[in-house]
Amino acid sequence: MKKITIMKILKVFGFVFLFAASGAVGVGAGVVQHSAEKIQKPSVDEFNEDNIMVNQAVAEDEETTEMYTDIAIFGVDARNHSLGKGNRSDSIMVATINNETHDVVLTSFYRDTLVDIPGKGYDKLTHAYSYGGPELAINTLNHNFDMAIKDYVTVNFAIAEDIIDMMGGVEIEISNSEVNSINKFMVELYNEGADTDVEYLDESGMVTLTGSQAVAYARTRNLKGGDYKRAKRQRTVIDAAIKKAKKTDFATITQIINESISNVNTSLSMDEILGLAKNVFDYNVIDSQGFPYHVKNAKTNTYAFPTQRTFVEISKCLADDVKNLHYMLYGVGTPVMVDVNSDSEMDEDNGKANKLYGTDTPTSLETDAKTVDESKKDYEPSETVKGISEELASRVY
Repeated sequence: MKKITIMKILKVFGFVFLFAASGAVGVGAGVVQHSAEKIQKPSVDEFNEDNIMVNQAVAEDEETTEMYTDIAIFGVDARNHSLGKGNRSDSIMVATINNETHDVVLTSFYRDTLVDIPGKGYDKLTHAYSYGGPELAINTLNHNFDMAIKDYVTVNFAIAEDIIDMMGGVEIEISNSEVNSINKFMVELYNEGADTDVEYLDESGMVTLTGSQAVAYARTRNLKGGDYKRAKRQRTVIDAAIKKAKKTDFATITQIINESISNVNTSLSMDEILGLAKNVFDYNVIDSQGFPYHVKNAKTNTYAFPTQRTFVEISKCLADDVKNLHYMLYGVGTPVMVDVNSDSEMDEDNGKANKLYGTDTPTSLETDAKTVDESKKDYEPSETVKGISEELASRVY
């Protein structure tokens, strides 16, 4: 059996369930095994680990691969509880774990980002999951961003409401405009047939959100900032849920696992599930960011709409952004100063990377470039990424 680390826990429950899962180990292995039997397993045509394409240079860098673990996390809105191909991934994140320090960075990849989907062509990132399930979604991330992701977890948004309610809600800072949007979105979900409770929010500031309120908050995209802000809200909810799970008793944790596990899809084996580590409370989310760093809202032809232009988010300088992403996540290479504006800049103001690589902080970036650890392996974007970057740049108009 492979060595069980924090990445195995992530693969079972998704990052929201990270601490809940560890608590179940304290209750007993029988609880975990009973729950694990309910996990949806991917079909061979939707996920075959032999078909996963990784960036070889990254995969062969033993220092980086031993130090860091990347887990893809997909969130789908599947009312019929199907978690595979045919569902668009409304939420696309990668959790990067430092296996020595236990620090975690969450990266949201904007769902409408124009990417080169292997075997299809240029289309929105969210469509990769629909076309080919988790296998094609992972291959698309690896192909466009020089990553070496091999594992994933897919979670149905439908379970988030119940999980948060079982923990007694989550504490999040809410603006006045978000109060109105949350209330409106809860009603919309209810009218669409979602099994949700409509409990109106009547205050802003730091408030305890119910499950339905938190889901509505995470799904909101009709305010200033659109999808960029929504991606940030999703990461905020995950971080708040993790903090709350740390304070949750074992009985509630067990209930959460039993009632939510059938809404999780992963490639993890039963043996790996039973080997859950007991020290997950040492892990902390230290930063979160949105990617690509520099994007342009535009319209262009895509694989789904070859004869008409549709809305997408185009990376204005993908190769440079990918170079900075690898520096941010793995500490390799030297960061690049990118002097271009981004349509996400005013909305994605969180995260070390977003602050460093914006156009208004050149001194911070230059300092980072001077102090980079020269003993670390250098990194340059692959020819594949450079080619994609050139194609995307030609579509920015």
